[in-house]
Amino acid sequence: MNGILSFVVILLVLVIVHELGHFTVAKLAKVKVLEFGVGFPPRIFSRQWGDTTYSLNLFPIGGFVRMVGEEDPTDPASLAGRSAAVRLAVMAAGSAMNALLPLLLFTVVFMLPQDAIVTRVAVLEVAPGSPAEGAGVAPGDVITHADGRRLDNSFELQAAVQRRLGADTTWTIDRGGRTIEIRIAEARIAPPEGQGATGILLADGRITVASVASGSPASRAGLLPGDLLLRVGRSGVVSDGATQAALDAWIEETPGEPVPIIVLRGGTLTTLTAEPEAGALGGLTLDVRPTEPRSEPVWRAVPMSFRQTWDVLVIFRNEISRIAAGASSLDLVGPVGIAQITTEIAGAGLGSLITWTALLSINLAIVNMLPIPALDGGRIMFVLIELARGGRRLAPEKERIAHMVGFAILISAIVAVSIGDIQRLISGGSPFGN
Repeated sequence: MNGILSFVVILLVLVIVHELGHFTVAKLAKVKVLEFGVGFPPRIFSRQWGDTTYSLNLFPIGGFVRMVGEEDPTDPASLAGRSAAVRLAVMAAGSAMNALLPLLLFTVVFMLPQDAIVTRVAVLEVAPGSPAEGAGVAPGDVITHADGRRLDNSFELQAAVQRRLGADTTWTIDRGGRTIEIRIAEARIAPPEGQGATGILLADGRITVASVASGSPASRAGLLPGDLLLRVGRSGVVSDGATQAALDAWIEETPGEPVPIIVLRGGTLTTLTAEPEAGALGGLTLDVRPTEPRSEPVWRAVPMSFRQTWDVLVIFRNEISRIAAGASSLDLVGPVGIAQITTEIAGAGLGSLITWTALLSINLAIVNMLPIPALDGGRIMFVLIELARGGRRLAPEKERIAHMVGFAILISAIVAVSIGDIQRLISGGSPFGN
């Protein structure tokens, strides 16, 4: 699917789900809904059913549910005329729907047939004084599980550590054929620069040396059958052609310098050097571990989706802690940046696109609950203030002005962030930083 079209479809799905939450709870509470709109005016098409107009509008960048008397309680069918509990339920329903949508989306992702790249997660370096060193992790260790979950690659280990920031984490390690369990004390929220939360440098091992011709350049470099290739030059190698590409990159960047090659041999990390020439790995045949087909049945996909959604929320909370501690920066993107990211992700396949939609839905649920006027969280804040005042409401005019000011500030912030997105897009940059 075209990237821009993907962005529009995703945005419409998120908006419709969000507004359906408000709409459904409002209808159940007998609040009069004047209009359910997809997109923003001017109106393209509309139809009246009962008391409600259902409209499709020109600009597919949002949506709305227009109810009677959202701030004025004088109309008996108004939202403002309902009890505080009903108003809170209506206002929170949109974000609640966005929080529930990922459960469905992740279930679909887990059920989709897909080929998983499985590697051996090897430790290349352990920083002195780090939690990993204190726990006894050593170069050459292969980490197979984190907190009881099997690891397919180093990204899964990184995610596991992100879930445990500020807490202990337990790893199962293969050390030269022996299985041991190591407990890492308190993965650091604000580690020294370049070390990471636990203080290790990782490599993914998927390519094994199958044979080495006698007297060949690969043989002179010291490679042996059974070696697990981890790095050539500065690059990890996990796919067909990656070994030669890494060799070529090293020769181009550092001509005349011997090529470092890191392999795992019999449980021991070994560094070799090859000649700095294009044929430095001649005489070598490689065995690439095949991908593993994955597709979960629905009875397994559903609980996995709950766990995945919870994991995302935990990582989000921990990332906020990192930002507060000064260990990470807050990088904002607006609609233009989200569209660019969606375009890049669309090329990775349907599963990645659905996962991205789930992440956006969670983000939308959280942002909408922030206590900022004009957002659902801001409207909830006014109801809570009313309850704290013993049921005495703020004047509708004051609340309306607060929401108008909040809306103006939000639009200004979106415009400011979008200008940065456009500048990055023009310069050929990526929101991912590469």
